[in-house]
Amino acid sequence: MLAALPALPQAMSTAFERLRDNRQPVVFLWIALGFAAMMGVGWLAERLLRRAMAGLFRRIVEAQPSSTIARLGGLLLRLVLEFVLLGVFIGGALAVYFLVTQGNEVTRTAVMTYVAAVVVVRSYAIFSRFLLAPYLPSLRLLHMDDRDARYLHRQNLILASIAGFGFLTCSLLQGLGMPDDAHQLLSFTVGFVLIATVVYTIATARRAISGDLNWDPEQAGPLRTMIAESWPLATTVYVILLYLVIVVIELSGGRASYLASFGSLLTVLFLPHLDAILERAARRMEQRDDSAATAVGQFKIVGLRASRFLVCIAAALFLARIWGVDLSSLAEEGFGARIAGALIDIGITGLIAYVLWELARITIDRRLAEDAAATASEDGGGEPEPGEQGGQGASRVRTLLPLLRVVIQVTIAVMAVMLVLSALGVNIGPLLAGAGVVGLAVGFGAQTLVRDIVSGVFFLVDDAFRLGEYIDVGVVKGTVEKISIRSLRLRHHRGALHTVPFGEIQHLTNYSRDWAIMKLEFRVPFNTDLEKVRKIFKRIGQDLQQDEEIGPDFLQPFKSQGVLATDDSAFLLRGKFMAKPGKQFLIRRAIFQAVQQAFAREGIKFADRRVTVNVPGAGGMEPEERAAAEKAAASAVASADALATKA
Repeated sequence: MLAALPALPQAMSTAFERLRDNRQPVVFLWIALGFAAMMGVGWLAERLLRRAMAGLFRRIVEAQPSSTIARLGGLLLRLVLEFVLLGVFIGGALAVYFLVTQGNEVTRTAVMTYVAAVVVVRSYAIFSRFLLAPYLPSLRLLHMDDRDARYLHRQNLILASIAGFGFLTCSLLQGLGMPDDAHQLLSFTVGFVLIATVVYTIATARRAISGDLNWDPEQAGPLRTMIAESWPLATTVYVILLYLVIVVIELSGGRASYLASFGSLLTVLFLPHLDAILERAARRMEQRDDSAATAVGQFKIVGLRASRFLVCIAAALFLARIWGVDLSSLAEEGFGARIAGALIDIGITGLIAYVLWELARITIDRRLAEDAAATASEDGGGEPEPGEQGGQGASRVRTLLPLLRVVIQVTIAVMAVMLVLSALGVNIGPLLAGAGVVGLAVGFGAQTLVRDIVSGVFFLVDDAFRLGEYIDVGVVKGTVEKISIRSLRLRHHRGALHTVPFGEIQHLTNYSRDWAIMKLEFRVPFNTDLEKVRKIFKRIGQDLQQDEEIGPDFLQPFKSQGVLATDDSAFLLRGKFMAKPGKQFLIRRAIFQAVQQAFAREGIKFADRRVTVNVPGAGGMEPEERAAAEKAAASAVASADALATKA
């Protein structure tokens, strides 16, 4: 092939002589003018129709669609209209040619070759405008700015021109008699220029490419971030290897089709961006309450995510088809080939498993979000303070659904693995029998574990506790922080974290269910008007019930229970109220403050704790005797305090 390089000019001259077909050299000028006239008439016909449809194009842009589905609909409509206009362009151009002259066979071949080249370039330009929307940011599907979109569109036009005009010119020269070695050399040169332009485009637009694949860095996982950052380099390596593979095939006497070459190139270049578009559409729809809150909206979200699997499967089958890989025949040649043969079954299994998991996940997440919103609206957005006992717990839905999500996930994963192994020809019967034997052995050998799991199931079925509730299991107590399959974690109000197996719980006391009663004690002097105090307590209870912040947390108002007991220096009064669990501590602070202020206004004093010691002849006591009497009084006060605290 390299030996044909010196003869390349002569080979091209021979091809042009055959195109001239013993006519005057001026025939090339007439062919060029005729081709220009064809293009002009085709452009004029297209322009007239485009002006007639200008209103329709304008309405598509003015609609300003917000969702990805609406944008895709507008772009698809524009795509159809653009191809209609392209059809009018081709029809007008060909009409000029066939009306004016038929020409000889060689001239007709040359003209049709370059008409095909124009069609290829324009078709690729239409597809590029569909994907990039360089001048219509309101319809753009990719996550990039106007500058990057227009740059990539311009580079796409250059690539399409090199591929269309370059390779079709090579084919025309071969048909005009150019030797195979010279044709091959010319085709490789055009291919090298094309690949070099692709590599240059990827290198200069790598920021835009990575930005589209990783459009939300804050929410993207490490895998997506790594793929997005390395994808431009990986694509560059793939493009170079693809070119080398095509060269090796051609030099080995084979023939690489244009469909295989360009199909592989376009699949790798655009498939990740199509996947990103579908994922963005699903993510945005999931974040919209009006879409994700309904069953139809959830099915749309799952459909968008499932279409990513379908696109990947379709791309794999397309690549296998264009490269002539027979998956059915490969299935008989080995395990690796069997994987390729079972690709469709594996893909369908993965698709069904993914759809089921997404439906379960979206439904559970949406239900948890609704429950959290309802709980926040009921509680006024307040959270129990750390260190307080008896806080109101989460709902039963919020307690059970996370466990149900894990069970569903494990079930779907196990079933999917079994079906994939079955599709690969693995006999899963012994696996199932072995799993049964192992499960039986584990059941006998780990009876405590089984007891913990079964006990936990019945505790949850009985609704004995929920996340966030304060419970006492006999040995320890605290707030339920986490529930697993075999145990629960309790956070003590002083910070300690206890892990309690379900099988170890003999009895359980729940301090956070339904309501909580708190009783408050006040010491007042003996000369206090008790009826007046009762009215003050009643008025405080009524006022606090009207308070916007803590009023909704009352179940029964604060009221007086009268005199509980007396001591040596005061009446011991008691008041009580009923509130939502976890809210009693906030209400208690408000009540203490209100009582203090009301007593100050009404001139009521709190009684000091004191002990009166009458000692006969105290005036003549020695210092040692006086110190002993004071010590005895202090001991009496301490004993009274201890009794009050215990009460």
